[in-house]
Amino acid sequence: MADPIRIADPTCIADPTRSADPFVPASCLSDEPGLIDLVTLCELTAALAATPEVWRPVIRHRPDRRWYTRLLLSATVEVWLIGWYPGQQTEVHDHGGALGALTVAEGFVEEDQYDRSWTSSQVHRHGTGAVVGFDPTHIHRVANRGRQVATTIHAYSPPELSMRFAPAPADGGRAEDPRAVEIPPAAAAAATVLGPAVTIGAATAAMEAGRGDRRAPTHAVAGSGA
Repeated sequence: MADPIRIADPTCIADPTRSADPFVPASCLSDEPGLIDLVTLCELTAALAATPEVWRPVIRHRPDRRWYTRLLLSATVEVWLIGWYPGQQTEVHDHGGALGALTVAEGFVEEDQYDRSWTSSQVHRHGTGAVVGFDPTHIHRVANRGRQVATTIHAYSPPELSMRFAPAPADGGRAEDPRAVEIPPAAAAAATVLGPAVTIGAATAAMEAGRGDRRAPTHAVAGSGA
């Protein structure tokens, strides 16, 4: 499993040699199915997290359950806003072969990473402003193990792929589909371009060399989901 891209300072994402992008890139608003590259997903979640007037009026932190809502759904990407009360966590899961990015808008979360045999491999702590991009094989659990609430913004491309969960332990528990991750060809190609471990600068250069122009836009659909 490739290590995720880690961006310590979201301000370093922008490349001054590129023309200015809109707040949400046109490729993320397309009606035509397609794949958004990992760098753009990281840029999108970082930009949204750095704009609290977008998410602050919406976010909720509930002690009885983890709160979430979908901010954006198009043919190329979906974006989620998640509120974490202390002690809340996801199950161990993949993203169905999608590329993904996570930015911490406030607070701290921990990410337990797993290999493709669903075995725990390492733990990372992400604080406010941290940006993490992950490839189609990435398996993890995200948790708020602190004493304060946390808020995160997530983006996935292609959108609406079915997640799979870790096999049930011997003493019972959830098992949804423990098969090996099946990676869509376009997503696999993007992961190959990025390689197992790259810096944000190298990722940007690789993507710029390979993607040419961005897809043309039309509109987005907002809503909520599970």
